[in-house]
Amino acid sequence: MTYLTLLLAFKIVVTALMVSLPFVFLPAKHLQARFNLGAEALPLARLYGIAVTALLVGYGGGIAPAQAGVFPWGVVAMGIFSNLGATIGLFVTGAWRRSVAAPIIFGGIAVALVFAALLPSVALTRAF
Repeated sequence: MTYLTLLLAFKIVVTALMVSLPFVFLPAKHLQARFNLGAEALPLARLYGIAVTALLVGYGGGIAPAQAGVFPWGVVAMGIFSNLGATIGLFVTGAWRRSVAAPIIFGGIAVALVFAALLPSVALTRAF
């Protein structure tokens, strides 16, 4: 398993637990309370959960090439923009105050993906 594969798998699991599953499957009243949403925002929140899940499918598409020693440039670029954008969005909106872990995790993933892009041969090194 390569370092990049581990990073992509970590990204998929963490985002599924923190974002996708709650936005898609939490009962409406829990979703509204947890994220301070009005009833009119609920359909948009569900669509957001589906969109994030689609991104996770994209991340999964980078695992096979990384395992085969081919650097998945498109997946890494998607990840840099997605995670950097999420981190910036959390800071700009002030939402980081409710979850300090979120910008640390997503920002850390963005930084790790930037390093992977700068050093693809290291990212494709077998971790074990």
